[in-house]
Amino acid sequence: MPAIYISPSVREFNPYIIGGSEEFYMNRIADAMVPYLRASGIGFSRNNPGISLSQIMTQANSRRYDLHMALHSGSSPENMQGVLQGPDVYYYTTSDKGKRAADIFAENLKTIYPNPSLVMAIPTTILAELRK
Repeated sequence: MPAIYISPSVREFNPYIIGGSEEFYMNRIADAMVPYLRASGIGFSRNNPGISLSQIMTQANSRRYDLHMALHSGSSPENMQGVLQGPDVYYYTTSDKGKRAADIFAENLKTIYPNPSLVMAIPTTILAELRK
């Protein structure tokens, strides 16, 4: 059985203009995924919003998952508001399976995002949270 680690944001300090926070909305997305994962026979674990990033990484690395899905909405500095747009799907540069998963997610996001040309799968070797 495939197993994934779902890691919704723990950034309660990243507020949304409509109310709530990145942590709140990314956890809502994770909550909505659960019935689909169960119905598909996909095993999963997920982080607790009350733990730190280092605890999340320890938990995620505690067993061998087929996929680590970090759910973040991103943010931008005030001078870039409205400029940085569209979903980015990151995958580890040398991971063929990660690229395949990212491409599948990106293609599916394009079907629901208002401007599909802004949806991108992007290779990386750096965790976004650790750059800050």
